[in-house]
Amino acid sequence: MTEPEILGPSPGSLEARTSLALKVLAGLNAGVVVLSLFPPPTPMSWLQAVTFNATAGVVAILFILTAVALDRRRPWAYAAARPLLAVIGVSGLYALGAVVAEGRLRVPFDVILATWAWLGTADTRSAPRADRRTGATVGAVLVLLVVPLTGPSVVGWGGLLDVHERDLQATLEVDCGAPDAGPPSTIGATYDWSWRKWSPFPSGTDVVIIGWTGDDGLGRPLYLLGDTPAPGTGIVVGRQVDPSAAMARQVEAESDGSWHWGIELDDQHLEPGRIEVQLARTRPAPPQPGPLTITSTYIHLGLWRQDTATVTCSW
Repeated sequence: MTEPEILGPSPGSLEARTSLALKVLAGLNAGVVVLSLFPPPTPMSWLQAVTFNATAGVVAILFILTAVALDRRRPWAYAAARPLLAVIGVSGLYALGAVVAEGRLRVPFDVILATWAWLGTADTRSAPRADRRTGATVGAVLVLLVVPLTGPSVVGWGGLLDVHERDLQATLEVDCGAPDAGPPSTIGATYDWSWRKWSPFPSGTDVVIIGWTGDDGLGRPLYLLGDTPAPGTGIVVGRQVDPSAAMARQVEAESDGSWHWGIELDDQHLEPGRIEVQLARTRPAPPQPGPLTITSTYIHLGLWRQDTATVTCSW
């Protein structure tokens, strides 16, 4: 009586362990995609989130396809086992090092599973034979695992595809009134900006701040915030949220008076923008009015700020 043939790789073999490891890693990647449906704990670039989640989903599919091929003892999958484990292990070690360098902890499931599978004994009942599927699978996994490691520097906020300070063109124009007529009842300020560069799928909230400093001879403020005409699409009066909020508060502290506008990049799409504001004189005839200094600042996602030339009104 002959023993029934074992359909899959020998239990405990390198190929059997690799199949199991790939299935577990596929499940972990699928979990990442599911968790992406919930708001992240910290703000994140929409382009980066989509790229990472799409990458995790494709990697999960490739792992499952390879695991099924291993279970069916396909020669191309047998040939791909060790290269795949090497790619998974090395990328996992690199990711672990990056996390530790940031002072955080991460359980290296990928490194543990790859090492455990590598220590298995090769199944001798089916000889590995590499073909185009072997190279394509290993190459695709290599590229896809590199994306999360280098992705923030490309698709993340402040990355290669994002706009930078050198790309912003901004001007501040102020109507100070007649020099010899004293402080006017209102002062109009207009802030215009545009971008030299286009960025795909912009997201997050920028902040524009207009500040002013000026007192009369008794140390009282010359002007307070007056009318703020409705700005364009995606520009919200008084909005100040992360990731730009902390830097915005620092900028506002540099002036005696200030106001801010949130730029919702999802809606504003890095189009040219304009903000108009009026400053209202606090008293009909302020004694010994000093100069009024008006500033404007654009903050991009809390990463950098650009200040326009300061305008000083004197009477």
